[in-house]
Amino acid sequence: MLQLFLKLHFAVLLAGFTGVFGRLISYDAFILVFIRFSIAAAFIYFILKAMHKLKKFPVRHKIHGIITGAILATHLVLFYLSIKLSNISIGTVTLATTGFFTAVLEPLIIKTRFDKSNFVYTLLSVLGLFLIFNFDTKFRIGIAVGLVSSLFSSLFAVFNKKFSYKKDPYTFVNYQMFGGFVFMLICAVPYLVLNDEPIEFRKLDIFYLVLLATVFTVLLYLLVVQLSEKLSAFTISLTFNLEPVYAILIAMILFNENKELNFSFYLGVSLMLICVFLQNRKIKKHISDR
Repeated sequence: MLQLFLKLHFAVLLAGFTGVFGRLISYDAFILVFIRFSIAAAFIYFILKAMHKLKKFPVRHKIHGIITGAILATHLVLFYLSIKLSNISIGTVTLATTGFFTAVLEPLIIKTRFDKSNFVYTLLSVLGLFLIFNFDTKFRIGIAVGLVSSLFSSLFAVFNKKFSYKKDPYTFVNYQMFGGFVFMLICAVPYLVLNDEPIEFRKLDIFYLVLLATVFTVLLYLLVVQLSEKLSAFTISLTFNLEPVYAILIAMILFNENKELNFSFYLGVSLMLICVFLQNRKIKKHISDR
């Protein structure tokens, strides 16, 4: 069991590092995600093929995977754009509002019961975000883009839950990566028309992108799939709530981002973490009472 939890925290650490690449890689958010999905889609296909994990899927299930992959790609473009417009801490902490959007969207899309207590936690989360939003005017655009990114992260989680139920997880993830790549390929046409700046291929950027696409995307997703077979969804989601904490600590160590943040930011983050803790405590109590 200890080995499983160490693997779980390693997966969360990998997730926390993904935001760092938004600062390390010089390409804009679109090019970054396009190359990331190009490498990841090919890499995961060959890995799963070698592992004999790919199974035949009905066309409907393939479409579901492709749709959720496109949503994931949109979320990632906005996530990295938020980091480019602000910093790693801002880009990752806005992801804590995913719970707010999920509380609203899940009852609408999956037809689950609306939980009033979740709405109260949501208000606390919004108050925390308000404090963060007001701490420095130069980061407001980055925060706004981060919020839209969080909305798509929530859509991905909700549709993932709706579509992937009882499907083979490995094959489904493969089609998600493929869907993200196809979506980015389609979006590349208007991007190239609107952006006439030449794309320079720098060795260090390519190295970081290969690392991001293989270790911090494919390995991360495969780890989560493996962990899902052994641990409950609650345990995994509870632990992944630490992702913004890991990301902020990494940003502080590598880039001294603590110098860019003030008391209002930390107060807002603390309030949002308290909100997450209360939500998790409620879910845990609900599970234990069954």
